[in-house]
Amino acid sequence: MTHHAGNSEPVGGFTRDDVVAAALDIGIDTFTLGKVARRLGVRPSDLRRAVSSREDLVSACLERVTSDLRLPRAGLAWPDYLRHLADALWAVLERHPGLDHTLVDLPWAYLPFVPVAKKSHAALVAGGLGPHEAYLGLDYLVATVLTAHRRASAMRAPVEDVAGAQEGLRGVDVATRMWDERFGQPGASFGTEVRDSSSPGGGGDTDVPLRPEDSWLEGGALQDQVEVLIEGLRALGQVTAGASAATTHSGASSHGYSTQQTQQTRGTENPVKTLVLVFHPHMESSRVNKALADRAESAGENVTVRYVYDLYPDFKIDVAAEQAALQDADRIVLQFPMYWFSSPALLKQWEDDVLTYGWAYGEEGTALHGKELLLAVSPGGSAYGREAAHSYTLHELLRPFQGSARVIGTRYAVPFLTVGALEISDAALAQRAEEYAATLVADRLPTLDTFG
Repeated sequence: MTHHAGNSEPVGGFTRDDVVAAALDIGIDTFTLGKVARRLGVRPSDLRRAVSSREDLVSACLERVTSDLRLPRAGLAWPDYLRHLADALWAVLERHPGLDHTLVDLPWAYLPFVPVAKKSHAALVAGGLGPHEAYLGLDYLVATVLTAHRRASAMRAPVEDVAGAQEGLRGVDVATRMWDERFGQPGASFGTEVRDSSSPGGGGDTDVPLRPEDSWLEGGALQDQVEVLIEGLRALGQVTAGASAATTHSGASSHGYSTQQTQQTRGTENPVKTLVLVFHPHMESSRVNKALADRAESAGENVTVRYVYDLYPDFKIDVAAEQAALQDADRIVLQFPMYWFSSPALLKQWEDDVLTYGWAYGEEGTALHGKELLLAVSPGGSAYGREAAHSYTLHELLRPFQGSARVIGTRYAVPFLTVGALEISDAALAQRAEEYAATLVADRLPTLDTFG
């Protein structure tokens, strides 16, 4: 998935954007480099100036599609956000035929969508859903919309009449005729009934509409499926809240998710011991990192915060003390502001001095194996990504840390990113600090894929 040319740089009379547009016009699941070349009036070999392979072009198409996805506005309650997100996902699938097939069948196709997924997760948490429930909600919602759209696409598509009686039939036409042939009459319901609670008094029975309907072509029961998902998440939240209430009398956050509850309902006698190493050379003037660090200090007795610049203003690091602190922790958190697409200088010095051969890596260097490594990074701006000013995603810029995590045998957790630190509002920062505290005491953090 290597990009060889800029999005708008002309190469042989066409741009990479032109190649992407041609591929999407043909269909992301059906285009070939030959078809794209013919549409542009060039030879297939000419395309190599803009894309390196079909995989590269598929990746570029998916990145273009992410820009077409219009996420719901911020500030919605989480049920409304899920409803609007379902509509937005359906709309982008409608604009790009074959996208549903690609997202389901291509193992890495979801990767370009990770940034928008993280935005949606943050919006759901801000809208009142717990972090774990937000992940579940997104997972089930995307799967539900993709399945519904694939079914609708199959029903719309022209098919060969299995009986050979007619031409130009759609899938729904053939399915409907076969239903009627098997089950006797158009109104047959396969003998299945449900209680109709919408009728006066909640009585009466209604047939389950298993016979194919034209409404399936436009999403059919998708709205009902989304409502089932929402009610399931509500119920899950109530169960979690009930379990928490049985073990704690205080500490509940505005989202029903508190650090005290998380620690006490862990179901283990050995809660996670978290070490937060704060690398900020000017904490006295910091706004975001100070708020996060302050909240970390009050996150519970199993969270330890160390201000490394205060400990070593001369960069002379006490290696033994640092290694002892690391060895005593289950989760290691490196908290820092992003400086020139990287970290403050002391963090690099700390890595060089502390993560030594024979202790942190090498044949006998297993001291940190199995521990979690979490980055808590606060970039000042937000212009990251393929279409943004800085071109690279934050995960790409943090890749050296991910590589280091592999070398020292730690689990690389999905980074905790506070993007746009220079402009974040007080209310948003306060909410982010609460999310940070919940993350620090979570039972287990999700990890980032090797190339995620």
